[in-house]
Amino acid sequence: MTETGPLHVTRRGRVLEVRIERGKANAIDAATSRIMGDIFASFRDDPELRVAILTGTGEKFFCPGWDLKAAAAGEAPDSDYGIG
Repeated sequence: MTETGPLHVTRRGRVLEVRIERGKANAIDAATSRIMGDIFASFRDDPELRVAILTGTGEKFFCPGWDLKAAAAGEAPDSDYGIG
């Protein structure tokens, strides 16, 4: 398993599992979005991988989407990395 900030990446054969572990709700901020973009670009470019599974830790949410606290603090969801 590789830990990349709030994301944990495990590769098992042709399967890549990405687990979000970010606080109570696993909301995505700009830094997490950039890391996810890098991880999924690597997945796309690896001919050995066939399936990527995105999961989240916690009991209430998988992921509610964009981190509203980060947005309220001035972080734009379409910052230098782009939307999503």
